[in-house]
Amino acid sequence: MSTSRTRMIFFVIVGLAAVIICAAIVYSVANQALTPEATATPSGSPTTAANTGQDNPTPAVNFTSPNPIFGPNYTADGNLPTYICGADAFGSYFTLQQMQMAGTDIANGFHLGIVPFFLDGDPAYDVSEELRTALLENGQWDCLLTTLDAVALNAPGVVTAVVDESAGADQLWVRGDINTINDLQGQRITFARGSVGEYFMYYALSIARLNPRFDVTLIPQDSVAEAVAYFNSGQADVVSGWEPDIYDAETSGGSPLLSSAQMRVIIDVVVTSRQSLASEAELVQNFHNAWFATLKAQVEGFDTAAQQIAAWGHNDWSFVYPETAAADFTAWLENVAQADLGDNTTIMRDTRPLITRMEIARRVWAASGLPVSDVDIEQLIDPSFVARSAQQAALSTTTTPINDSFSINAQLDLTDISPDSDAATLAVLPCRRFTFLPESTELTLESRRILDDCVVPTMLQSVGLLLKVEGSSAWPGPAGTFTEQEIAEFAEARAQSVVDYLVTQGIDPARFIVTSVLPPPENRETEDPEIQALDRFVEMSLITSGR
Repeated sequence: MSTSRTRMIFFVIVGLAAVIICAAIVYSVANQALTPEATATPSGSPTTAANTGQDNPTPAVNFTSPNPIFGPNYTADGNLPTYICGADAFGSYFTLQQMQMAGTDIANGFHLGIVPFFLDGDPAYDVSEELRTALLENGQWDCLLTTLDAVALNAPGVVTAVVDESAGADQLWVRGDINTINDLQGQRITFARGSVGEYFMYYALSIARLNPRFDVTLIPQDSVAEAVAYFNSGQADVVSGWEPDIYDAETSGGSPLLSSAQMRVIIDVVVTSRQSLASEAELVQNFHNAWFATLKAQVEGFDTAAQQIAAWGHNDWSFVYPETAAADFTAWLENVAQADLGDNTTIMRDTRPLITRMEIARRVWAASGLPVSDVDIEQLIDPSFVARSAQQAALSTTTTPINDSFSINAQLDLTDISPDSDAATLAVLPCRRFTFLPESTELTLESRRILDDCVVPTMLQSVGLLLKVEGSSAWPGPAGTFTEQEIAEFAEARAQSVVDYLVTQGIDPARFIVTSVLPPPENRETEDPEIQALDRFVEMSLITSGR
């Protein structure tokens, strides 16, 4: 009897549990059906499988693009497809406006639509960095003109062409007793969040091994103009931004510490959406053909190109006016080393320099604490469109752009670089202790690894700087064992050994200054191994060239 009752109770409990579970399932399904789908709001970089490491991507943020602006001959009911590109107000990006006004897009079988960021104070065009990434990533745009470091961070699309190399347009301004990058420690730094100005600042800090999360105070703003205003109000000691807004920092006593003329770390690129690559490859090719045709027309007929850009309108946005078009456009391009079809062909034939730049950018972003995409970098470059454009002889030109100093994959003429009275130390590199083989000037493998990490990336991207390499050697005792000349020669030989290795890594030998220093008098002719160790070093300083 008792067994039967126990069994009955058991069945009752199981039955009740089943009823409860079924009710819960029904409630959950009904609740999902009745609850409207939430609209995501950007709070940073769009979250995807690429930067979370998850197998399944989070649904893309559902944003709507501002209305593109088309050229004067656009007809909505025409037979040509449209090609939409987002771009900031930046001199080398105005090739898009020129393309529209010259009708080069139509000649190549499409209508170009431009989404200009922050156009004429219209809130509809206040396109944040996050929104730009989302609109390209979800395929609403076909292309985005942006910087290589942004691609390394978010991987929103694929690099299909290089636009330029910043050669002075991006700058770091300071106030007060800040003379080197090392002096940035403890300072308050303002910048436009998520922008290339933020990356340029992080890169500068990385040279001196300053941690942006602990060694400085970061004060992000919504735009360069706001960052400069914050700097001018005295609430920041350093501002990172780009021209023309950055020049307003002079009104409060600011002065430039560093620019991309010295450190070529900013590269502008054409980034194409993955959707366009997959479904409209021929249209993508037509755009690239039109881009290089327009660029050729620009360098061969500069005044006409400038007038076309001015005629596009929105002159207070572009700062290119009809009355002064050529001078205005020249001012934009003086600090931008444009990459023509020849430059692009060279780069895309061997993409390793671009891959290296993106690897460096990822390390710099990661050091700042930002989540970085884990998409394979080699998958972020597609050289095929440049290669096909290069097969068309009509797109090539022998005329050079305003600034013909594009440096990637190029051997620049450095004969005019020399440390003169205007030269100054920009930064003392933090790596200074190198081990050599016993009683030798030959670097150990560990020392070479340190140079690869601490020196090589900076020198490869800083074509406007020299590196002063100062060797020091211990002066062992007892007295009379070595002469002063022998110690100086041995110290310089060790410095030269560092230089010789760096030259093998592709750095021009003309960019080095080799010197030596003797130990202080109290450390000379000592037999104390600890004191001797203090004087065995090679110190390296980045020097402005006075070029």
